[in-house]
Amino acid sequence: MSVPVEIDFAQIKMGNAADPEVFTVICDITSVSINETAETSTRRVRDCTKPNKPAGRRSRVLGTAWDVTGSGLSSADQIATLKAAVGRHKNYEIVGYRDDGTDAGEEIGTWSGQAVMTARNYSIDREGDTGMEITLEGEGDLTYVAA
Repeated sequence: MSVPVEIDFAQIKMGNAADPEVFTVICDITSVSINETAETSTRRVRDCTKPNKPAGRRSRVLGTAWDVTGSGLSSADQIATLKAAVGRHKNYEIVGYRDDGTDAGEEIGTWSGQAVMTARNYSIDREGDTGMEITLEGEGDLTYVAA
């Protein structure tokens, strides 16, 4: 029987722009979403030999984009680092792991690209859980390399 290799969890790492660049985990992110999209323009085109048939949609790809959202705990230790990253171009890595029973997990692969942190939100609830969310707006290509 063959089953897919699932990614059980991920970490977002932020680069420091040094040479060589060092990537540091944005701690306490427990949920990561990666969204890759194609920007299109659409038009309707009729079949010349069937003029009464409704036109079919044709899509033209204008460009591609990617975004990453990470959410988790509201770690006070991360406030200054993340505040300094908002609105800045930085390199990021999103590393996917499989839960293999070890403390580190098994690395499955890494997405990499340059992005701007466009949002850093805190949800602080006196009677409930507190949370944090960041949004990265990608620039250029998002690459993926399997481990």
